[in-house]
Order: sequence, then structure tokens, then C-alpha cells
Amino acid sequence: MTQSRLVLLATLVVTACAPLPPKAADAQTALKSPTGALQRNVTNFSDTMRCMDKLYIDYAVRDVSVVLEDLSDATKKVSAGTRDMMMSAISEQSRRSRAIEVIVFGQDANNAVAFMANAQKRSAFAVVPRFNLRGSISQLDEGVIKRQTDGGFSFGSLFGAGASTSKQFNVMGLDVAMADTARLSLIPGVVSKNLTTITKEGDALDAQATFTKVGINFSTSLQRSDGTAQALRNMVELSSVELFGRLLKLPYWSCLNTDARNPEIANEIEDWFIGMERGGELTAYFQTQLRNRGYFDGPANGNVTPALLQAVSAYRSATGMGDKALVDLPFFTRFLSSPFPPPPAQPFRDVAAAPPAASPEAARIGLKIAPAPGGANEGLSFAVQTTAPAYVYCYAQTAGGKLQRIFPNRFVDDPMVEPTKPLLLPGQQGFKLLPGESGSVPVACFAAPREIYKDIPAALRWGDFQDLNAIGGFGDIQKLLESVAKESVASANAVLK
Repeated sequence: MTQSRLVLLATLVVTACAPLPPKAADAQTALKSPTGALQRNVTNFSDTMRCMDKLYIDYAVRDVSVVLEDLSDATKKVSAGTRDMMMSAISEQSRRSRAIEVIVFGQDANNAVAFMANAQKRSAFAVVPRFNLRGSISQLDEGVIKRQTDGGFSFGSLFGAGASTSKQFNVMGLDVAMADTARLSLIPGVVSKNLTTITKEGDALDAQATFTKVGINFSTSLQRSDGTAQALRNMVELSSVELFGRLLKLPYWSCLNTDARNPEIANEIEDWFIGMERGGELTAYFQTQLRNRGYFDGPANGNVTPALLQAVSAYRSATGMGDKALVDLPFFTRFLSSPFPPPPAQPFRDVAAAPPAASPEAARIGLKIAPAPGGANEGLSFAVQTTAPAYVYCYAQTAGGKLQRIFPNRFVDDPMVEPTKPLLLPGQQGFKLLPGESGSVPVACFAAPREIYKDIPAALRWGDFQDLNAIGGFGDIQKLLESVAKESVASANAVLK
């Protein structure tokens, strides 16, 4: 098997975040239409938001930083805070996982380029968001179809009666997309396009909004003539699920009560498989997810190794697909849509990467300081050296005395460090270690024999470059990591000058 065929994609287990059963009418109800199509009456997507939040936790999603532009109304006909709706939707998805950090960007910030420059000045480590979410209400066609019926009768001048019924169909569209802030370019395939049909009857005090996704008709009952805003909110919430599911390559459709048998979903899975294979992304992504599921222990560097082949073979066998070390579209689909099988007693690791038998403790870190390649104006730098393969977590203290995690981060999310490849920070990563008024930056790194950050309690799982308000010092971080690892965690401290 060639390396190009071992392109593996991280996935989400459907059962891990299976949407809750339909609740009372004030939440969500699902029923079959006379034609057999699934129909859902919704007032919001709260259950779907919670499902996404659980997916982020189960799949160790972290450090997704997004700047949110003002989602304008290109039609000038909808009076609603679309950006605020999107902020609320993303916040609902990150209540427990804290996987997504949103930075608000409005018209008062001039433009995205100027905002990024100012963000660097405001950040203690001159860091900017990784992604840019942008879009607009792109369409509002009113009166696409109008129907009106009038009737009446009279008896001369003594008595008369009349009746009138009317129905109007409006169509509203929302388009949102994700861009890479480093290149200011849209990320292929990470878009969401939704249309809502709003039906108003009579005097418009009763109305209904309907939109269709993956074979499901979602409908909302509107009780006022200004119910367009509620229809927009539902569309925004659905768009947020699609957008981050596609960005992170998660089976978000499981949170919408559908699965990989749906033709639209099957096509999207195939698009992911082909696109990420050609882009050289799948091997590293699959290394990460097999490691997350307890089948593999090694770096997510995109290199095919015997341990990775063994992990694939064991995973296929555990899911009833034979024991070939082969990743094809059927296995890729199964990997995305099936529950996690029980992991083996020990994850597969390459012999050369295995820790020495005489060293049961975590790898010891050697820390040294080296001048930044660009000189003092570019900030300080340091190298982290381990004596055995280890998972490394590094923190720095800001001028205000707060601790922030600087590695792993939004630029490099794999914490594994090998003895033959010392870790240089910041290196080519998009942040700087700038000395404060004291002229120094205290730093500390910790090394564990396995990936442990995903097991940290949600209340302490803050994003990268965010103040750890509940942590008093580097010693507290070590105690926390050791409580999660249930063994000794190596540490090294330095004061960079």
C-alpha cells in the first residue's frame, strides 16, 4: 500500500453525540409526512448545539480561534442582528468544550487587515485569530407567489357579507464562509448556503418558515408579522453547525438526526476523502484521531509507519471490516459513522519511538534558550529537548502575571516531541515572546508519556493564549497535569531575557 492511500480522516462517533429524542412541542418534534419524508417542527436548535459541544469534547477539538465579521444584510430588508445570532450559536456550541474562541469584528474596526494588525498589539504574545467568519443575508425575495381569494354575497341593500383569504411566499437566503486569516483566502468547501421559505397567511399574524437540509424539512411556526427574525435565527444556528462541522471535518449530520446513508452526506464524505487525500492532510489527521481513540501512539506528522499500519489493521478488525491495513472510501465512511470500538490493551507505537524500559517515568525535558533569528525586536525564543518521545505542554507568564498556554496552539496542535527533533518556540509559529517591563518572560514546559490535555476537566480547559484565571503558578499546572495523568509529569522552567 502506498502512502497516498493511507490517508486517514479524523471522525466523530455518531453515538457519542446522538441527538436527544424529540421532546415536547416547545422544543422539537419529528414526524413523517404523508409522502414519507422526515419533518421536524423546531423553535430552535438547542439540542443540536449541545450535540456539537459534546463532539468537540469527544474528539479533543481545541484552540479554534475565529474573528467574526459583521454579517450584513445585503437586501436592506431584514431588521435583525445576524452577527449577534451567530455569536450566540457559537457560544452554545462551546459551553463545556470551550473549543471555539470568537473575536468580534465590526464596521468600526475599518477592515479585516487593520483589525488583525491591532489584534497583534493587544495580545500579550502578538497572536491573531486563525480563521475569519464572514457572510451576509444575501437574498430576500418577497411575494414570489401570491394567492388571494375573495368572495361575498348580498340581499339588496338589507344585508351583505364577504370573505377574503390570502397567502404569500417569501424566500430568504443566508450565505456564510470561513477564510484563512494568514492568506486572506476562503477555505475550499467550508461554506454554508441556506434558503428559507416563509409562508404568510391572512393578515400575516400566522406564518411558517420552512427550509430543507439532508432530506429533512425543518419548519418554524411564526406568530407575528415580524417573524422573519426567528426564521433567520434558526437558519443561522443551522449554518453554524454546518460551517464548523466542515471546517473541523466532523460528522455534524449526526446532530441533525441523519447518517451516512443519506445521499447528500455520502457525497460530502467522498468529497472530504478525495480533497484531503490530494491535499496531503488525511494521514496526519487520522494519526491524531487513532491516537485519540487509543489505537496509535506517535506523532501526527503525516508519515506512514509500521505502527500506523498496525493501528489501521486493528481498527478495521474491531469494526468487522477485515484486518487489512487499507483505508478506502468504505472504511473512511465507517470510521466517520460508527461508534468507537474498544481500544487495544496498549496503543501501537514504533519500536524506535518506544520509551526505554529502564525509564518508567515521563521523559525529562532539557530546556535551553537561543536568540531569535530576527534579533531582539522579534522577541525571545527557546528550545525544548526530551530524552524520549513525550507529549509536551508549554506555558508563559504575561507582563500582567497571568499564565497562558503557548504550546500546543492554533498553529501546531500536535503536542508530541521526539528526542531527535527539538521543539523551537516560537519558531515559525505565529506568535512572539515579547519581554515586558522587566525585560524577561518566565516559561515552563511539562512532558507526559501520553496525550493528557483532552482529559483535563472542562472548567480548566481554556484555549491557547488565554489567561488561566484559576491557576496561580506553574506548580499548580504541574499538579493538575499529574492528577490527570495519574503519574509523574516532567517539568522544566526558565526565565527568558
